[in-house]
Amino acid sequence: MKVNGNGLVEIYGEKTKERGFFCMKLLAFLNTEAEPGTEAYAELWEQRFNEAKLGACAYRDKCPIYARTAKKGIQQNLFAQL
Repeated sequence: MKVNGNGLVEIYGEKTKERGFFCMKLLAFLNTEAEPGTEAYAELWEQRFNEAKLGACAYRDKCPIYARTAKKGIQQNLFAQL
């Protein structure tokens, strides 16, 4: 019998599906909006990356990558498993 974790307790040997997220274009846009290394930058970083992970990137109107993936329908289901 295989035991599955409930999210509160990690079961040894259990395979987890962790998916990271990172976008170089998002980083480039963010660097123009705030000075890297400042407290404002750190707050903006967290906010902008969380928005993008949820599929609501603040820079989607000017991002060529977002435009290409939106045409293919990828943006609609990119993070459906969150």
